[in-house]
Parts: sequence; C-alpha cells; structure tokens
Amino acid sequence: MMVNKMVQIRKGSNLGGVFIYEEFIDGKVVKVNAKSIRVHMTHVKCTTNGKLTQEYDIDETATFTYWRTSGTVDFYKNPKYGIIKIDLDH
Repeated sequence: MMVNKMVQIRKGSNLGGVFIYEEFIDGKVVKVNAKSIRVHMTHVKCTTNGKLTQEYDIDETATFTYWRTSGTVDFYKNPKYGIIKIDLDH
C-alpha cells in the first residue's frame, strides 16, 4: 500500500443482512505504519435504503488499525469511522 492512495471508508447498519443506512467517506492515505494507516478524509455520502440522503465535505484525519486479511484484501478499522478495504494486488 502506498501513501497518497485514495480509499473509501464504509460504515453502516443493517437489518437482516440488508444495509438500511450507510456512510461512504472518501479519503487519502497520508502515513503507513506496520499495523496501522493514517487517512485524511475529505468527503462523506450518506444513504438510506440505497438512496442518497446527505452529502458534505469534511477535513479530518484518523488512524485505522490493521484488522485482518482475506485473500488479497487487507481490512483496517476505526471505531468512529468504519472499515477500509485495500486490495493488495494494486
């Protein structure tokens, strides 16, 4: 994974496996450590039942800690902002 890589953070709540509310936060990796990454977040989109309900800009930075690897994908998480999925092939 490289510094300046664009990422999307996902967070949501579901009912019976179907997401009823989701947040998509766009950001850029600004620092990489052995077991964490730091991401600067710039834009948020909120959806309810798949429809866009809110969209706004932010200017925040947070640390996401390594969670697990599944196949060729690393997962990082932050309790406030959600989960980042990063494909290791790229």
